[in-house]
Amino acid sequence: MKPVVVLDKIMETAERLFYEQGYNLTGINQIIEEANISKPSLYNHFKSKNDLLLAYLDQSYSKWFEDLATFTADMTTPFDRLIGVFDYRISRQIRTNYNGCAFVKISSEVSHKDIEVFERTQKFKNAIKAYVVDLVKQLNRPKHKLLTDEEFAENVFLLLEGGLIMAKIIKSTQPLEDAKDIVRKLV
Repeated sequence: MKPVVVLDKIMETAERLFYEQGYNLTGINQIIEEANISKPSLYNHFKSKNDLLLAYLDQSYSKWFEDLATFTADMTTPFDRLIGVFDYRISRQIRTNYNGCAFVKISSEVSHKDIEVFERTQKFKNAIKAYVVDLVKQLNRPKHKLLTDEEFAENVFLLLEGGLIMAKIIKSTQPLEDAKDIVRKLV
């Protein structure tokens, strides 16, 4: 087992605190205390709390897609992987006690002038949408369909995002289950 390094301790603590209690309610001193590190150790890695936030978002992006790949690894068809995105989101919400999307949460806390946070959030959401578009294009839907693949993918994406928001609000996977059922019927 590799030794825990200071950067790992900082990132693990920031990830937990930013996600569970929010960015604004998490102070640098709390991160330092709970990571059991010195203040100079933190500032050796991050110039500011905002720099730590950006690193957290970058790490969250990578982890989300790595975990999705692992979750869907045994799913062989594009349809199964498309439904698997909903199942992945459902499992994440159960595991995090319906705490929602880290990117949406952070975006709602920072100033509208914090462009780097919004750019990362947009990149994350666009990557999810691109993943859905790719899967929809692989479905080989009938030629004479009401919606183009792009329009259908946009609707799948919106069902996925809306289901996630409602799951957080009502603390239930039902909205995501309902959205998944709609996609099954429409494919």
